[in-house]
Amino acid sequence: MDENEKNYLCEEHLEFRSKVTDWKEAIALAAQPLLIDQIIEKKYISAMIENVLNLGDYMVLVPRVAMPHARPESGALKTGFSILKLEEPVVFGETQPVYLIICLATNDNEAHLTMLQKISSLIDEEEKVDALLKTTTKTEFIKLSERFINEEEY
Repeated sequence: MDENEKNYLCEEHLEFRSKVTDWKEAIALAAQPLLIDQIIEKKYISAMIENVLNLGDYMVLVPRVAMPHARPESGALKTGFSILKLEEPVVFGETQPVYLIICLATNDNEAHLTMLQKISSLIDEEEKVDALLKTTTKTEFIKLSERFINEEEY
């Protein structure tokens, strides 16, 4: 999907909120742009929530960042991701405070690996997560994200 390669993150796939009620709402909100753009089906959101209920908070990849996802057959129609950024953390599992919820959907393994590389370059250092959390506008968040991803390509 060439369009996603160039514009891996657009303002429509980025949501800023002050707070959410719980992690289930966080997942649903984070996934909403993918649902609107027909990248996922509604059942994909339920599958992500089920994964947390059944498997725990394994999707908290690094402190303050969760990446809920489900299997392609659970309703991933295309490849893409969206991000929910919170001012107040939502707790995943017992004690994992999360500010960034990155909703990932992929419908093939190669695209999955490419997306994981891009996402990991955003969150592979605590300083990067700090910088992303300090952004106040979607434009600022996207510019910073692009810089982090491009740094990784050298």
